[in-house]
Amino acid sequence: MIDLMWEKRRVLEQTINKPQVLVCQHGARHRYAVPRMLEQAGMLAALYTDSSARSTLGKCAALCGAHAPQVMRRLAGRKIRGVPYNKIFSSDVYNIYELAQKLLYSQKKGIKLFRQRDYMLSRTMQKWGLHGANVIYSMYHENLDFIRWAKAQGLHSVVDVFIGPQTYEVMTDEFLDFSDWGGCPAESSIRVEEQMWKETAELADVLLCPSEWVAEGVRTLTPEASEKIRIVPYGCSIDYEERINNPVKGRVLFAGGYALRKGLRYLAQAASRLKASNSEIDIRIAGMLPPEVVTHPICKDLNFLGKLGREQMKVEYLSADCFVLPSLSEGFAGVVAEAIGAGCPVVITRESGSPVVNECEGLIIPTRDVDALVGAIQRLVSDRDFRNKCSGECIKRATFYSEAAWRSRLVDAIQVLA
Repeated sequence: MIDLMWEKRRVLEQTINKPQVLVCQHGARHRYAVPRMLEQAGMLAALYTDSSARSTLGKCAALCGAHAPQVMRRLAGRKIRGVPYNKIFSSDVYNIYELAQKLLYSQKKGIKLFRQRDYMLSRTMQKWGLHGANVIYSMYHENLDFIRWAKAQGLHSVVDVFIGPQTYEVMTDEFLDFSDWGGCPAESSIRVEEQMWKETAELADVLLCPSEWVAEGVRTLTPEASEKIRIVPYGCSIDYEERINNPVKGRVLFAGGYALRKGLRYLAQAASRLKASNSEIDIRIAGMLPPEVVTHPICKDLNFLGKLGREQMKVEYLSADCFVLPSLSEGFAGVVAEAIGAGCPVVITRESGSPVVNECEGLIIPTRDVDALVGAIQRLVSDRDFRNKCSGECIKRATFYSEAAWRSRLVDAIQVLA
């Protein structure tokens, strides 16, 4: 009895003068690292999310195993670790609704689908209440209806700006040139996105920007919100258990969906030139990509691996000669942090959002520059001393990308709202 009283007192002391944060997110972004880190810091009130391994659909998928449809198996893989069961609220509401729409051939797409999901999940979150929170943590322009409601109850708002708000502007030419890789959003959808961002920036008390690239976009599109910016780089949520990169020479890794935005068309052009002069080059593409990308003639020299599990991705990072992400716009590419955490040198653009130093953890190249991409990969593959030096610098920088360091940055940024 006395031990129980002391434990309750310890928990109470931990939470005194600390913000109590209600994390709202769609999907398994960062593998649910944010609520886990806030729980470790004694600051998590609850996690509100959509379908996961804890929801009804996720549990059904787990029971069905390999017999479950692919989309269901994906939900079963959304495992929430490090968060107490009683703090997790996971709803299947919009997934079930969309399944019904699909059966009736009336499923929405694009921004209309996002708005439908947002509206339905916001209503569900209002029913769940606030659970003693005084801060709401949301991501980009998700759950605006719920944020407005929570702000009316007196809560502060922290927004994780996980991608540069200037992305649509940056991507205009790509959409026009390679429309078969993703299609250009309608002008009306882009205007809605811009308006939603402006509403988000106005509602937020703090805008967490993971990189200077994102902060630039915030200052450009909503200069009135500049004083709300706090730059908080993400970290790596993969634990390599002290294993270090042991490269296969010539093995080049790329990871991610959204092929057009992540510069895959430029990597495909580079691959053809590299393989023409060096047969040992193997450019491996991890991630779920549409058939029109995988079968596109420009991609003939890429080695598509498909979507890989967490353990499979560890193997790829630990065996890659270098990691490449010639992205046109990110927030902070988590895959870059994961590569550096493994000791794998990187070739990236400034727009990838990572605080990499050129010729330290790897090489920084301009966007859309195939010549620079070819030259950077060739240098890392052919100059082994330079490549190994970069690998050593990655290992030195790994602590910056650790989840513990990320948690410290995150807590400090939110603590100001205490």
